[in-house]
Amino acid sequence: MSRARIALIVAILSLLLGAAALWQWRAHERDGSAALARGLAALDKGDVRTARVELMNAIKADPRSAVARAAQARALVELGDGAGAQTEIERARKLGAAAAETRDVMAQALLLQGETDVALREARAPDVPANQNLAVARIIARAAMAQGDMGTAQSVLARALDGSPNDVESWVVLGRLRLTIGDQAGAIGAADRAVALAPTNGKALTLRAELTRSQYGLTASRPWFDRALAANPESVPTLEQYAATLADAGEAGAMLSLTRRILALEPDNPRAWMMQAIMAARAGKADLARALLARTQGRLDGEPATMLVRGVLHLQDGNAVLAAEALAPLVAMQPDNRPGRVLLARAHQMGGDMSAAATTLAPIVAQRDADPYVLTLAGRVQESLGNRVMAADMLARAAWPARASADPFAGPRDRQLADGPAPVNTGTARDNIPYIRALLSTNRIDTALERARLLSRANAGAPDAWIVLGDTLGEAGRAGEAARAYESAANIRFDRAVALRLVAAWTRAGDPARATQIVQLFLAQNPADTAMRRLAAAAAMNARDWRAARRMLQAVRAQVGDNDALLMADLARAAVETGDRAAALAYATHAYRLMPANAMIADIYGWTLLQTGEKGPAAVDLLEKAVARAPGHPLLNLHLGQAYAAAGRKNEAKLALGRAVSVRNFAGHQTAVDALAAL
Repeated sequence: MSRARIALIVAILSLLLGAAALWQWRAHERDGSAALARGLAALDKGDVRTARVELMNAIKADPRSAVARAAQARALVELGDGAGAQTEIERARKLGAAAAETRDVMAQALLLQGETDVALREARAPDVPANQNLAVARIIARAAMAQGDMGTAQSVLARALDGSPNDVESWVVLGRLRLTIGDQAGAIGAADRAVALAPTNGKALTLRAELTRSQYGLTASRPWFDRALAANPESVPTLEQYAATLADAGEAGAMLSLTRRILALEPDNPRAWMMQAIMAARAGKADLARALLARTQGRLDGEPATMLVRGVLHLQDGNAVLAAEALAPLVAMQPDNRPGRVLLARAHQMGGDMSAAATTLAPIVAQRDADPYVLTLAGRVQESLGNRVMAADMLARAAWPARASADPFAGPRDRQLADGPAPVNTGTARDNIPYIRALLSTNRIDTALERARLLSRANAGAPDAWIVLGDTLGEAGRAGEAARAYESAANIRFDRAVALRLVAAWTRAGDPARATQIVQLFLAQNPADTAMRRLAAAAAMNARDWRAARRMLQAVRAQVGDNDALLMADLARAAVETGDRAAALAYATHAYRLMPANAMIADIYGWTLLQTGEKGPAAVDLLEKAVARAPGHPLLNLHLGQAYAAAGRKNEAKLALGRAVSVRNFAGHQTAVDALAAL
């Protein structure tokens, strides 16, 4: 046979084989088997979005494929679509899939929909195959957590990890459980174990990112979130957490970019729309915020952030009734939420319900550290109710130049709780923390301290136990020990609540440098935190670094606006010290317009007039008003004495400066001594 004939036969055979392969490929595409194979392969690799599309094509080609439907249910569970997964499992079972083989997926689908009892029945069915034991153990633990049965959840996970100590998913669930019960140190240990076992597991990395965010701060958590997204770029839960972190860090542009990625994956994702709505509200774009909030379709209406944003938007519209309806459930859910409580009081006041406004403000007004705005609002409410004596007391407190130190937020049931039986178990935070706070608010400090020590010993990994111990030590006048208790909490969870307590404790303990270090450390991790920016500005003013103080105060102003009288007063002082007299006068005038009864604001207004060379008696009049409201305050007397001296009123200057000199531990003492000597 010639070579040409052989080549022809080979070519014909190749064509026939190619045609057969093409025919077979088309047949597989038509019957869905090729799409099914690709979907199963994607599912094995963890690429659930690709798997969902391929399995959808497989089901379209062969609607009676039980295998495709069961696999699609697994993909949908991973994507958080519990209802869709349940539908696919039910169809798969009708098409012949054994119920036993789909117990774990059905249980997960039910759990995603909040059907914990039914999910537990599915997971505990007697025919669950051995290869699903770990999966159903995790489901049982998660369902028990959802029902508040933390003991069952812990015991189930302990047994699962005893048998499979290297199961990453179980370590992640254990970390979530420990976080839920307040054992943050234990949660960190579980997350570290999970990451060590699987350094590219997206769920483990996301948990570690969240824990790092609370342990160290927003900035420290970002590398962990980046690693989690590198492992799974399409993980919506990771994208949501990262976007929220960026929003808290003040990086609106980066947050917006991530929310757009979320919406590209899930166009109806309510959290992405919610984050965009909050960003719009912060930027003053109320109409846009409302439109974005509407796109959540009410799915987040039960969450505090949604209630707060709705309340703010209704207040901006002047609709007091709707604002109160939005904010009342928030305050009922979170009684210690001061911003929510103040906004609700404003809504009641705007709507003319002064009794409700007074009741809402009462728990804050009862605190030593109530701020001037709240006290002024409460005073005006009491005036409207005809309670002149009470109103005068509140307005006098608002006018006082210094705020008292914070104390625990008292509750209406404190007396009843403190007088009742003590919790039997001294190691349970849920029962003991409210009891300890009730003891503090009723001045039973020794009993509270004993109980707090027992609680912290039993819960060394729980920051809340260390915080309540620090609060109790602070009330006992042991500021240094309180600071060390707060440091134990901060080593586990360094959030604003701990940082503010640490700053206050070290200041009371006579170590302001340590307090300033805490402020700087917290701001390095949480650069947009308003409370810490104000503390940083105060520290800069105390150090006479006026330019740094002004920069920080301007950053706060950009966040909170121009209606904070004390902020305007601080800006006036910083502007005076940096030589910007025009700005100083504008700030001081506005501050006085907002809160004319406050002694410190009257002082800074008068001092600004004096420093800017304004003619006439206004400066002295304002400084006299400030001293009349707070006769013993050394700084106010120093300023008044200097004003008298400038006006040639030497005898009056000597009296005022003498009062300032008599207080030896204030920052302007030497200045007062020098001014007195110069007369």
